[in-house]
Amino acid sequence: MTQPCGAILAIGDELAIGQSLDTNTRWIAEQLTARSLHIIEHTTLPDDQHAITDAILRLAQHADFIIITGGLGPTADDLTRHSLAEALSEPLVEDDRALAFLEDIERKRGRSLTPARRSQALRPVSASIIDNPTGTAPGIRAVLTTRARVTHIFCLPGPPREMVPMFEGAVLPALPENPTHAIRTRILRCYGIPEADVATALAGLMRRDRNPLVGTTASNAIISIRIRYEGEPGAADSSLRETERQVRAAIGPYIFGAGDDTLPAVTLGALRAAGDAMLVAESCTGGLTGAMLTEIPGSSDVFLGGWITYANEMKSAHLAVPAADLQSPDIGAVSAHTARNMARAALANAPDASRGFNRIHSIAITGIAGPTGGSDRKPVGTVFIAAATRDNDSGVLTDEVRHFLIAGDREDIRIRSATTAIGMTLHRLRNSSPETLLWQVAPTDRAEARA
Repeated sequence: MTQPCGAILAIGDELAIGQSLDTNTRWIAEQLTARSLHIIEHTTLPDDQHAITDAILRLAQHADFIIITGGLGPTADDLTRHSLAEALSEPLVEDDRALAFLEDIERKRGRSLTPARRSQALRPVSASIIDNPTGTAPGIRAVLTTRARVTHIFCLPGPPREMVPMFEGAVLPALPENPTHAIRTRILRCYGIPEADVATALAGLMRRDRNPLVGTTASNAIISIRIRYEGEPGAADSSLRETERQVRAAIGPYIFGAGDDTLPAVTLGALRAAGDAMLVAESCTGGLTGAMLTEIPGSSDVFLGGWITYANEMKSAHLAVPAADLQSPDIGAVSAHTARNMARAALANAPDASRGFNRIHSIAITGIAGPTGGSDRKPVGTVFIAAATRDNDSGVLTDEVRHFLIAGDREDIRIRSATTAIGMTLHRLRNSSPETLLWQVAPTDRAEARA
């Protein structure tokens, strides 16, 4: 049996020019892949009737179904219904049920239906309406028959809160299935290793003719390893498990999670499991590390807070970093020495409640995010991150400082620094700290002392 395949069209000037991010296509593609349906194309088009019509006609030569999002509103630039009618060579007619729905909405608001809003009840003659339970724009379902095939077309509104329930309720049940063919995916998340090194370690697994197929994607120090199986359903789970086993055997220490896991969420979970808590002391990241952690619901049970010591005076006043060190040309604010002092001071200033945990971890970040402030000795992107841990039973304090040269612009450097700091904490919690991490330019500087 030939595997059903489809295409996704995202309509809107704001998407075509990059003003808004197209999240609908990604979400729809995930749902279709989970149903073992092939996606042959994603296309983003501006509000141009003829361009949309041409895309529908072209895709109908190859796709069993087309899902279109956007362009169903009441304004002059909402042209999806007109483009669909042009592709079908049919006039638009007013749908009685859609009209009654729109009139009822306006009646409840104490208003009458305007001509612009009334246009949302239009559909091509042979098409039918898809109910919208959360908004005002009905969807449209149509069938386009060509010499090549019969193509089912589904038009949905652009806002995700309207699109998602319409897709789940009306589109997904109408899509074809093939019980003899499966597409299954598994995602592993990694931190601390360059993507090129992952590719080297997994070289045999990343052959393009292999099934399951293995691929990688990198974003701000996080590498996603994608394992995709396609074939007979009964072999899917065992094939995925075996490939995952091989991936973990090759780069296991760097893998922190799977699926939708994020580094902050996994780190907070590891803190809970260990009965530990953590603090932050931030300079160049300006509180970004703490923000990443507190974005996770429930983080307050193990994340105690921290200090944003952006100015040198704040480092001295709140973290007891000697002013002489900060002014010294041999040490300065951006140095391993200062990062270690910040991390240790955070532990020394931890609230009394911190004694209720097994261990307290602190992370300190100081660096040059740019675009100015760099020098030959310390260029933009120079970052020192210190991680310190105090065992509350023994009183033993251990710490390490790593020196990084992080690529990118100011925003990249700040995000990657915060991510790296969280990743260092997770590695310490798992006792899996590699000798070097992504962007690190010097060996780990470890120390141990009595608190």
